Amino acid sequence: MIHQHPLITLSEIREDKMDILRERLEKIRVDLMNKQLSNEPNEFEKVSTLHYGRWVILSRDSFRDEPREPVGIRLVLSTNYDGIGDDHEDYHLTELVNKLTNYIDDLYECCEGYPEPAERTEESRKNFLKKGAINTTAFYNGAPGRSVAQIRQEDSLQQHIWKFLKRKNFNENTPAVEIHRAIQQEINAKPEFAWSKEKAGVQGVKWVPFISWLLLLILLLAMGLVILWILIIFFFYELWNKKETLTQSQLDDSKVDELKRVEDLFPQNQFTQVAVIKPGLARKFNFWIWMLRTRVLAGCVFVKGKLLNIPTIHFARWVQFDKGKHVLFFSNFDGNWEQYLGDFIDQSGWGLTAIFSNTVNFPKTHFMGLLGIIPVIIGKIPGVKKVPTLPLTFPGTKFVLTGGAYDQEHFLAWSRSTQIPTQVWYCPYRHLSIKNVNNNTKIRNELHETLTEAQAQVFLKRI
Repeated sequence: MIHQHPLITLSEIREDKMDILRERLEKIRVDLMNKQLSNEPNEFEKVSTLHYGRWVILSRDSFRDEPREPVGIRLVLSTNYDGIGDDHEDYHLTELVNKLTNYIDDLYECCEGYPEPAERTEESRKNFLKKGAINTTAFYNGAPGRSVAQIRQEDSLQQHIWKFLKRKNFNENTPAVEIHRAIQQEINAKPEFAWSKEKAGVQGVKWVPFISWLLLLILLLAMGLVILWILIIFFFYELWNKKETLTQSQLDDSKVDELKRVEDLFPQNQFTQVAVIKPGLARKFNFWIWMLRTRVLAGCVFVKGKLLNIPTIHFARWVQFDKGKHVLFFSNFDGNWEQYLGDFIDQSGWGLTAIFSNTVNFPKTHFMGLLGIIPVIIGKIPGVKKVPTLPLTFPGTKFVLTGGAYDQEHFLAWSRSTQIPTQVWYCPYRHLSIKNVNNNTKIRNELHETLTEAQAQVFLKRI
C-alpha cells in the first residue's frame, strides 16, 4: 500500500529580496487560483504524488507572542505526498525540482545559499531543500493509503455512475439490487474503468501498537503518575498563567482581512498557525507527551476519516522547530474557518486544550482534578438520590477541564491572532471533501460485489 508522508523545509530569506519574493509568491497564487477556478492545467499537477503543498513566509511579524529564539525571515515549504520505500523523500524532492523548476528557482534565489544559475542542477536544488528540512512532530491523514492517482480515478468513477443514474432515471420502486446490477453492467462495458475490479486496500486500526500504548497508559494511571502529572501542571503552572483577554473584536482588521482574502475560494480551506511553547522543561515534556499520544492515535486509530470525531480534516500536522521552542500547525480541511474551529471545540476541545495549553497566551485552562471526586462523595451521603455531574470530563476519568478551547470567545480570538497568511496553497482535488474521498473508495470496493437489498441501498446513498 502507498503511504502518505509530510515534508517541511525552512529556508532563510535574503532581506534585500523580500519584496521580490512576495511579488513572485502572489503571482504564483493568483495564476494557480485562476487556473483551478477555470479547470485549466497548472504546473503543480505535474507533481503526480502531491496531495497538498504550500509556501508560507515566516518572520518576526508572524509571531503574535515574543519568540524564544531569534527567528529571522524564512520561507516555509510544506507538502503531503505519496511515497513507497525508504527513498520516498528523495523521489519526492526529485519530482519537485524537476517539475516545478521555474518556481523553485524564482523563489529560492531569494534565499540565502541557493545555488547560482550556473550551478543549478537537480542535485544542487535537492540538496538545498534537504539542508532546510526538519522533522514533523505529529501527522494525521484522513484517507491513509489513497494516492493522488487513486483519488482522481475513484472520483471519475463516482461521477460517471452519478451521470449514468441521472440519465437512466430509475423508478423509485426499482429494487436497489437491480440498480446496482445495472451500474455493474455499465462499468464493465467501459474499458477505462477496468481498474475498478481490483479492490483498493484500506488501512484498518493497528491494534498491536495501540494496545501496547494503552496498556502503558493504564499502568501509569494505576500508579497514579498521570493524575499526579496533571495536578503538577495545574497547581504549579496553569494556575499562575495570566488570563487571556483578547477578543475577536480587538483583532487587527487588516490582518484578519489578509487571512480571509485567501479563504472560502473552494470547498476546502487551509490553516497555518505559529505559536510559542511556554518556557520550562515541564511544558516541553507535557507538549511531547501529547504529541506522542497524537502520533499513536492518528497513525493507529483515527484511520477512517475522522480525527477525534471531526469528519472534515484531510491532513494535519504539528511541527516543533527552533530547538523545540516554537510550533507550526498546518491543516487542510472542509468548510469554513468558523465551522472548523467549532468542530474542534465541540468534538475535541479537551484534546486541543491539552496540546495548546502549553503555548504562550492560550486561554487559561482549569484542570479541576480534585473536584472530580465531589460527585462520588455526595453519592455516599444517605438519602441523596440524584448525584450532580460535572461537565467536560476527560474520557474515562473524573478530571474536569474548563477554559482553554471551551472559552470560545477568547479561543477563537487566540486562533485568529496566531494564524498566519498562506502565500501559496495547492491541492489537486479541492472540490472533494474527505467524506467524498473515503466514500468513493467504498463505492469502488462494493461495485463488483453481490449485495443484499439493504447493502445495495447503502451503496446507492454513497453516490
